[in-house]
Amino acid sequence: MRRVPIPIDYEAAATEQRGRLTIHLKPYLMKRLRLAITALAFVAAASPAFAQSVDGSRSGLARPNLISANPIGLLFQWYNAEFEHAVAPTVSLAVAASSYDFDNARYGSVDGIVRYYPAARAVKGFSIGASVGFIDINEDPCEFCSDDSGSSATVGVRADYVWIIGRDQHFSAQAGVGAKRLFNNDLGTEGVPIGRLSIGWAW
Repeated sequence: MRRVPIPIDYEAAATEQRGRLTIHLKPYLMKRLRLAITALAFVAAASPAFAQSVDGSRSGLARPNLISANPIGLLFQWYNAEFEHAVAPTVSLAVAASSYDFDNARYGSVDGIVRYYPAARAVKGFSIGASVGFIDINEDPCEFCSDDSGSSATVGVRADYVWIIGRDQHFSAQAGVGAKRLFNNDLGTEGVPIGRLSIGWAW
């Protein structure tokens, strides 16, 4: 029996095959596409949150040590330096030394300071403190003036504010005021003011 060849429309068959392939691949591609979109959305949402958390953690970094001085005072022969260390979130201990001219006399002092930080972020922010120390006063020579030069133990009170700034939270600026009481009554004064305006480095 003679077989009669059946004409095949290859273009139609190929089209049908591509349609089947598309039908079989479409759900798979859609699933992958949804996963990719979900991943991109997660990354886009997480990036700002991560950056914010990094910045927040930097701003909250504990810097227990601070060294500071007043570089502007060097121009006027006013010298001061201080080292401060936090022993607890609310308490710090410091050692300060200064030398300056005031009211025709040269003052040199060394103080031990304890500070209380109400916000519990020592050594950053507002603090109140007390000090004990030693002061030496040398008055300028004067022919018709009494010489009130001498030295004395001191106690003092002060209020300070410390800013720790910058991306890595190392650079700092400090300002403060206060007063010290002298125990030696033969020095011509019962007390001296305290002024603090300095910059420093925290770590």
